[in-house]
Amino acid sequence: MEKGSAEDRREFLRYSFDKPVTYKVISASNVKSPISRAMDAVAKNLSASGILFTSNFIPEISSIVVLETDYRTTCICREIEESALIVKNRIIGKVVRVEDRGDGVYGVGVAFIKRLSDLPKNIEQFVT
Repeated sequence: MEKGSAEDRREFLRYSFDKPVTYKVISASNVKSPISRAMDAVAKNLSASGILFTSNFIPEISSIVVLETDYRTTCICREIEESALIVKNRIIGKVVRVEDRGDGVYGVGVAFIKRLSDLPKNIEQFVT
């Protein structure tokens, strides 16, 4: 039996979302500067469980990111707010995929961290 495509196996539908995104990477290992500077990106699609955006910067797989984007204009705003960890109006996510597009731009897949996830209690201090 042939397995379905990744799109067929997704729990949530993805919606085209061509909007600007600003993100910061949180790094618990870098004590001097635990959060990166804000970086600009462009979202490509969005679901209740994650986002795909393009960026010139390559975040590490499994790194925690703080995302700022206008998700409230989407039809899935309620689903995102009900399930995703949102701190100070920013969505917290984890980098799950990075694809080299061959033109100096990278596709970055981020899974939103669920509200009830076990994250360090001090994560809120990094969200500015």
